[in-house]
Amino acid sequence: MEALVYDMPFGLVFRKAVLWHDGKAHVFRGLEERTRDPEHLRWEFRCVTRGGLQMEVALDGRGSTLHRLPYLKTDCTGSFAVANNSLAKATVRLVQPGQPVEEFETTTGAVVEMAGRC
Repeated sequence: MEALVYDMPFGLVFRKAVLWHDGKAHVFRGLEERTRDPEHLRWEFRCVTRGGLQMEVALDGRGSTLHRLPYLKTDCTGSFAVANNSLAKATVRLVQPGQPVEEFETTTGAVVEMAGRC
């Protein structure tokens, strides 16, 4: 599963998640954020595909492996802070109409990276 949210010009926001499950790519366009905490590197969101597959994601990057790095701006006018944890916790719940709920979890296998007010 990979999810990306970023600000674009003219006040637009790009939101997309892709989940590979059972050999098929499921694309989610509308992410509804429940929690976004750059300071503690926590992110929770839900989203639904056009076909009705619902995904709920909880990422927790707190802990001793959380670190902050300065990233250089593309125009070289300075840098900005990015929080990263390559050993984060993640839970993904899949809800499909007429199917049992599936839950996947890793306690040290998710990569979370977040910029903005870190």
